[in-house]
Amino acid sequence: MADIATGTSLYHLLAEALPKDAAFTFYHYSTPPTKSTPLFAAPPHAKPERTYCESHFLAASIHPNDSPDTAAPDELLVLAIEVLVYTTKHLTTIFVSKADSTGYLSLLSTGRAQGGSPLKAICGTFVSWLAKERQREGRRTVVSLFARAQDQYLFPASIENKGKHLLDDKELVRWWCKVLDPLVKQYEEEKAAKPLSERLSAGEVPAASSEEFTAKGYLVIPGFESNDTLRYYTPPPAPNAPRRWSASHPLLQIAPYPAAPPRCLIPHFPDDPKARFLDELDDELPDRGTDAMTKEGGTPSRSNGQWKSVKTLDQFWEFMAFRQECSSGRIVGFIWVVITPPKPSIPEEDENEPSQLSSFSQDTLVPSPPSKQKQKNPNKSRRRKINTDYGPIPFVLPKIKSSSSNLSTMSTGSTGAAVVTAPESTPYYWWPASSRGTVVFSGKNYNRAHEVLLKQNFSTRAAAIRSTRRWKEEVAVLGRIDEWSKTVVGRMVPPNAATLPANGVPVTLVSTRKKRKPTDDDAHEQSSQGPAMLGEALVRKKPKVEAGATDGATTLGAGLVRKKPKK
Repeated sequence: MADIATGTSLYHLLAEALPKDAAFTFYHYSTPPTKSTPLFAAPPHAKPERTYCESHFLAASIHPNDSPDTAAPDELLVLAIEVLVYTTKHLTTIFVSKADSTGYLSLLSTGRAQGGSPLKAICGTFVSWLAKERQREGRRTVVSLFARAQDQYLFPASIENKGKHLLDDKELVRWWCKVLDPLVKQYEEEKAAKPLSERLSAGEVPAASSEEFTAKGYLVIPGFESNDTLRYYTPPPAPNAPRRWSASHPLLQIAPYPAAPPRCLIPHFPDDPKARFLDELDDELPDRGTDAMTKEGGTPSRSNGQWKSVKTLDQFWEFMAFRQECSSGRIVGFIWVVITPPKPSIPEEDENEPSQLSSFSQDTLVPSPPSKQKQKNPNKSRRRKINTDYGPIPFVLPKIKSSSSNLSTMSTGSTGAAVVTAPESTPYYWWPASSRGTVVFSGKNYNRAHEVLLKQNFSTRAAAIRSTRRWKEEVAVLGRIDEWSKTVVGRMVPPNAATLPANGVPVTLVSTRKKRKPTDDDAHEQSSQGPAMLGEALVRKKPKVEAGATDGATTLGAGLVRKKPKK
């Protein structure tokens, strides 16, 4: 079994995570895996990894409680998140590209104090669901994002809405760490491997294999020390409890060539501050303008791939602290969650690349001069080279494809939607039908749907209602489908929901009882039962004694003073 499927639908998980009786409408469309630029640059004299990319877009809308037309209530988009899934033969990377809100969630009474933020629940559930669905046996899964505070990402003019709550840079980093913390806790903790000498002295027998997936979170804030970064992610529940988060990066674990130069260890994501810095540092390479370096992730052919100014990863993060994105008074947080599969008792070896990924030494980075004498093969037939500089043009028969490519095949399903088909499973990706969007677009139509959203206006409620309706209709036309929404009603009930009203404000219930006058029956019942016994929680009050009535002697109260009689 090469792939793992959970079978739990996204909308079932969303219903379990959203507050009880809160209704949301979701729109999900995606693309099939297509060939993409490699995330990691290949070192000299090595081929870059074949990489596939798959795009997902999830939007959530609400129907306000105060809609004037109850038969056809208004609909407003409140959240959108875009996630890119990169896959290779050895790694699955889930990159959170963009996430944005409109600020109209307050029009729906969700009881935020009962169930927490619905936006946080939607983002966390969607990312963790994709991570589960894209798990492959024996392959690591990495969730990656960078938290950078900005007014608006996906909803134009939404910053003009006064109800939109903007998080500053520090709050945004903490918010994303809280979103991904449940994902980390879904898996077992990583256990630090003891040295071999220590295990032998203790008499421990090495385990045959690990049966559980493990996960760990990582956070890097350029310009911050490790101790300063600790307060941005969730601390362990107890001082002696293991830490599920680390103030470091996992690039050496997930890079295909751990011993390669730093430019081969840092992934190249779109619209990423790290990627822009990588492009600037690549200008220091002597073969920057050659054909081998024209594309992103190109392989240098006339150098060892080392930058002149940055030699190590630590230096790269030190220089990142002085970049404009990180030094303009705001912080930028780079977050990873690494999900490690169980280790097999017998490690599998790749037939095509048996030793490239693990034992890449610095010796291979030095270009080797070509041999002067080529070994001649006596069995190779000598064929006269055709002269194409002058003379008659040789006739070449055209090549006709026997079958079309399966990555761009368009078909029409029973619902009328345009479906882009691709193999469900290959050595480079796993694309189960249960984790695709309601509409599967080609890359071109996906970009069109994205552009339609970016041309709308969400500054006011009326404008947001018109923009939501137009975006829905345009995407339905692109997907050739009439209805592609899914309404989910929340089912999550917090433990203390019994003492919380609908608005989420706790109320303390105090019962009062009026004092009842004693009757003759009560006196008779008390005399028949003997002396009155007080309850454990009751205290008998001392009876008041008037002045001058104690044992026939005249006594004064504690607060009284006898006046001297007048003569």
